[in-house]
Amino acid sequence: MQNFHYHLLKTNKELTLIADDLRRIFDSTLEKVVSLTEEIETDIVVRHSPVNSIPELGSSGQYTKDACCIDIYLDLDNPHLKSNFETEIARTLIHEYMHVVREQYVPWENGTLLDSLIAEGLTQSFEIEVQPALPPSIYTTSFTEEELASLWNKAKDILDQRGWVNDEWFFGGDNIKRWSGYSLGFKLVQDKIKVSGLKACELYKLPSTDFLDKK
Repeated sequence: MQNFHYHLLKTNKELTLIADDLRRIFDSTLEKVVSLTEEIETDIVVRHSPVNSIPELGSSGQYTKDACCIDIYLDLDNPHLKSNFETEIARTLIHEYMHVVREQYVPWENGTLLDSLIAEGLTQSFEIEVQPALPPSIYTTSFTEEELASLWNKAKDILDQRGWVNDEWFFGGDNIKRWSGYSLGFKLVQDKIKVSGLKACELYKLPSTDFLDKK
């Protein structure tokens, strides 16, 4: 995988100790995701960073298009990560790589709320596509159908909204619960998958508006 460059920060000695395991997981995971999408040269930076990790998972990530870089944050002391190490590392990379390929066609980084919802729905759907034996991640299933309907009623009139105010849809705010955007985006993409019969790897190039019910 010559187009992928791994950078494991050495500020924590434990990260050095698991370097070979990380490279093995990255190699096998990237082979799968590239076979389903496309290969885009990317830097992958790994650091021990509890403050940036999701406490329930012990890991998290982010993609920055300008730097062509996936950042993966790990809490190496987190019990969940220790007991699900390979699963969560692979899941994080699958999630972020879908962001990589989606961003080449629909620039969700500076896009609308709808762009962000669909981007996150695609990443979570892609997680399931690549790891079908695993249950969906916790941020995809945080709400009931009734709660999702209520969230859609809040979101549908501000889908063109841009800027930092959209962050509360994913991380929580005064009026929006944490992970609302992840779960709502997952529903929108899953609805499209059911109607179209296509997979996330076949949908990521589509404009965000194509995921809306046109009826």
